[in-house]
Amino acid sequence: MKLVGQALDLVCIAPVHVGNGTTLKAYEYLFDKRRKEALFLREPAWISFLAKHGLTDDFAQYIEDTARKLNGKGNFKGLYLWDYLHTKQIAEREIRALAIRRAQVLVEKDKGSANDIALQAALADGRPYIPGSAVKGALWTGLLYRYLKQHEAVRERYWNELLRKVQWEKNKEIDRTCSAVIQSLETEAFHCLGANPKSRDDVVNSVLRGLRISDAAVPEKEKDTVILQKTDATQKTSRDGRQAHTISLFRECIPAGRRLRFSITADFSMLEKIGISSIAEIVQCARAYTQDGLSWQRKFFGGAYGYVFDEAEEADLLLGGGTGFLSKTIVRALAPSEEAARDFTARLLDKKFTSPDKRTGKRVPAHKHMIQDGTLSPRTLKLAAYGQDTWALGLCRLEEAKGC
Repeated sequence: MKLVGQALDLVCIAPVHVGNGTTLKAYEYLFDKRRKEALFLREPAWISFLAKHGLTDDFAQYIEDTARKLNGKGNFKGLYLWDYLHTKQIAEREIRALAIRRAQVLVEKDKGSANDIALQAALADGRPYIPGSAVKGALWTGLLYRYLKQHEAVRERYWNELLRKVQWEKNKEIDRTCSAVIQSLETEAFHCLGANPKSRDDVVNSVLRGLRISDAAVPEKEKDTVILQKTDATQKTSRDGRQAHTISLFRECIPAGRRLRFSITADFSMLEKIGISSIAEIVQCARAYTQDGLSWQRKFFGGAYGYVFDEAEEADLLLGGGTGFLSKTIVRALAPSEEAARDFTARLLDKKFTSPDKRTGKRVPAHKHMIQDGTLSPRTLKLAAYGQDTWALGLCRLEEAKGC
């Protein structure tokens, strides 16, 4: 056993959103319009607060009324949670003390708190964090990318298998089919330990058992976050002269500049089976994969958004939501050319996302990727913007931990 452990800092070049699966509605968080802050409640303190002020039943009625108005048509006319508490003559200091953390709302228009917010994953003490599984997944993909670059015959075989299966697969099964092909590829690439000769599929055979990643959390004093609105950029200019349009989706994000500490423990008696002998090599593989995908997008979007890609040149990883389809696939590594990758992705997306035709009722491609996507598919660049700042979400750099 050749165990090596190293502490690293994950530096957020741009905001990062790794969701926890929770979306809060307007009556589930506080929105201070004056400061443009969202305050997320500390659950035990909130329950005690309601009991202390005799508001438990009143608040239950408030939720029922507010939920009904939020689901109605037109603009919401009811009270938001912040305003509701003020009608009960609660001091602002006491209200703000209920927050486990705060988020600056970086949205151009007056948000008004009517929109849902997808929460960032956080620890019990409110500190945002990035699960070690998310980091390991990105590093794992980088290792697979390296394997495909080194084994052209394997790449060609799996590319042809993916083409053949997706061509004839039914729409509802498309994700499962693609996952099965990639799983088979991963087994061939990484299941080479021979710990269970009877079944190569057994995870005990995987060299990736030799790679362990801890969770990465922000320091206690830096747990405040930001709220950003999703923005999709295209090469087409709209009637008002814009190439980007906002989507009614708000994400809580770890701000750019945050530094999250985590550790990598590698057993090189396993990883050397695939030619990896240092942690630096693992990071280099992830960086090569990340930069390859970014360079492809830059060819398409670099004219209008070159400054975004200039910033991205530092990135070793792309993590979390809002990073786009191309950050989560190895199609580019499998395909023999950019044109082939574009055609496959367009066909895949047209099969996956359909809607009924207004005339015939038959299901047809909802976004017409085969027709409308040019040299890149999908044809949108996922961004978040506020004022003069525009970010490609999820850009991260890995550094040796400072102070260790």
